[in-house]
Amino acid sequence: MKILPPVIVSFAVTKACNLYCKHCYSDADEHPAPDELSTAEAKRVIEEIAAAGARLLIFDGGEPLMRPDIYELVAYARDKGLYPGMGTNATFITPEIAEKLAQAGIRALAISIDGNDAKTHDDFRGNNGSWEKALIGLRNVQQAGIPFQIEICVHQGNVAQFATVAKMAKESGATAIEVFDYVPAGRGRKHPELVLTNEQRRGLVEEIISHQLSDDMEYECNGIPQFWVQVEKEVPEEALPKFRRSCCGAGLRYCCILYDGTVYPCMVLQTKAGDVRKQSFEQIWRHAEVFAILRDRDRLEGKCGRCDYRALCGGARCRVYERTGSLTAEDDSCWFAEGELRR
Repeated sequence: MKILPPVIVSFAVTKACNLYCKHCYSDADEHPAPDELSTAEAKRVIEEIAAAGARLLIFDGGEPLMRPDIYELVAYARDKGLYPGMGTNATFITPEIAEKLAQAGIRALAISIDGNDAKTHDDFRGNNGSWEKALIGLRNVQQAGIPFQIEICVHQGNVAQFATVAKMAKESGATAIEVFDYVPAGRGRKHPELVLTNEQRRGLVEEIISHQLSDDMEYECNGIPQFWVQVEKEVPEEALPKFRRSCCGAGLRYCCILYDGTVYPCMVLQTKAGDVRKQSFEQIWRHAEVFAILRDRDRLEGKCGRCDYRALCGGARCRVYERTGSLTAEDDSCWFAEGELRR
């Protein structure tokens, strides 16, 4: 099998965060981890990511703005020919910080907004006042002229608010809204009650498709790879260019590096592929057994193995792994009946 370079690498540069979000995959807290990569180590990893042929490097955390050398790392990624982006809760973004990010060469920000009111957002983010601070940060990003998108993690407490958050994103000038399905990984394991039902998941996908058909803002769906199957089944061919392709790209076109050098296929698919302190990033990307399993869709089992869309979708491997400990088992969050698995 030909191994393509990663398109996107997420680099969680610190465990430190000022919030305590219910879904946090890195189980972040207010302090940096003692074994975080040094500036020199982080720069070496960035060099290796660029050498492997990646295009987009997302600085993540924790909250990446709590790492003192973050501007230096962003500039280094830019100088190595990468497209540096950042996922942030935006609560630290003053006009001065927005300007420093712009000068460092940040190309885009993903700002988390997890509800259409302070109560919903703050409850999920574990910090009163975080919604108001995020909106202030968003306005400062606008003023600095940095492109941004809104991210929302959809769960039982805010699924009914998705349309309002999407409207807020569009009115704020966001280029896109990125939708994450709640996956009980990391700290999220403590809150299984927030997981959507299959009916809710399908309803959310239908809602996203409806929005995208009538909207110029871009919608992306993460954690629900069945999204693109639904798109293919119901969207007219002439409208398909409006849609951003979505599947389980873990190990195929995407992976995640944690603050201590651990490489995961995805931030919520937490099975170790390697350690950049022991191997080069490209060695891990090309040779890790975990990635080889994920890339071979013919190894999928049960309903996923019988599905004509398995190369397109692959099932939510993160959800499957959390439920079964297997990388290849059937995804029981799929809503399609047996007859719908045929193209």
